[in-house]
Amino acid sequence: MDDVEIKASGSLYSFAPDGTLKTLISGTRVSNGLAWSPDYRTFYFIDTPTGVVMAYDYDLATGEIANPRLVVSVPPELGWPDGMTSDIEGMLWVALWGGAKPTRWNPATGQLVAEIPLPAFNVSSCTFGGPDLTDIYVTTAREWMSAAQLAEYLLAGGLFRIRTKIQGMPTFEFGA
Repeated sequence: MDDVEIKASGSLYSFAPDGTLKTLISGTRVSNGLAWSPDYRTFYFIDTPTGVVMAYDYDLATGEIANPRLVVSVPPELGWPDGMTSDIEGMLWVALWGGAKPTRWNPATGQLVAEIPLPAFNVSSCTFGGPDLTDIYVTTAREWMSAAQLAEYLLAGGLFRIRTKIQGMPTFEFGA
C-alpha cells in the first residue's frame, strides 16, 4: 500500500506450503481482516478504506476465491473496519480503528449484533484464544492519536482479553 493509503496499489496474496504465491485480489488500499465461515466455504476480507467486509466463495482444496459480494457495511461514524476473526456461530468480529471497540456482525444480514467498548481509540485486531477459544484478545494502537485522544484513551496501545461465552474458530498450523 502507499504511505497515504489513497492509491489502490495493494494486493492480497496466497502463499502455499509448496512455495507457490498467487494474487487473490488486486487493487486494494489497505488489505486487512481475513476470516472464514465455520464450514470454510466462505472467505471474508476487509480493505479498510472501503468501510466494508466482502465475502467470497472459497474452495478449501485449492484456495481459490470467487463471487465477491458485500456482507457488512460499517457506518463511518463507528470507525474503520480493521482486523477481523470469526466465531463458530458464523458471526464476524471486526476491530474498529478509530471506533474504540471490537464489534460482532451477522454476515447473513449485515447487522451489528454486539459491540464491546474499550478504553482505547484505535482497535486494530481481534482473535479468539484460551483453553476453550472463548476469550477474545484485542490489540490496539497509539499511532495517529492527538494529545486529547491520548489523554482520554489512557490504555491505547494495550492488549485486552475479554471473556465471552462464544467460541471462536480454530486456527491451523501453516502447511499442516
